[in-house]
Amino acid sequence: QNKKGISKVFQQFLEFDKKDDDDKKQYSNNPAIMVDNDDWLSELKYLDFLREYGTHFTINRMLSFESVKQRLQREAPFSFLEFNYMILQAYDFLELHRRHNVILQLGGSDQWGNMVSGTELGRRVDGAQLFALTAPLITTSD
Repeated sequence: QNKKGISKVFQQFLEFDKKDDDDKKQYSNNPAIMVDNDDWLSELKYLDFLREYGTHFTINRMLSFESVKQRLQREAPFSFLEFNYMILQAYDFLELHRRHNVILQLGGSDQWGNMVSGTELGRRVDGAQLFALTAPLITTSD
């Protein structure tokens, strides 16, 4: 249900494979695809994952990102789960590169640290040259 809703939103901006009136698939030159990171995350064994990928991340580096600094300055709680999320998002980018040759990740400026972590993980683990591009968050309706 959730995937269908998300797909419907993105169909306004991206071209996915389409079917014509005769139910034959029509392909664009480079159609968008929608994947579910559960395909690779659900099979991870946590300790093995930390042993293999956790060594590529430091708490010092995570604390250097502006979004984290701002949270700490506001004395807003910063949970262990949120630190784990950075590693998982970085791993998502690595898997997207491995499975679909994705080299560019787009996101909101609040995701900059997570996205940079993904480019660094790709370089360290696979020698991949990956890129990140952010845009400011829209915070008002005007």
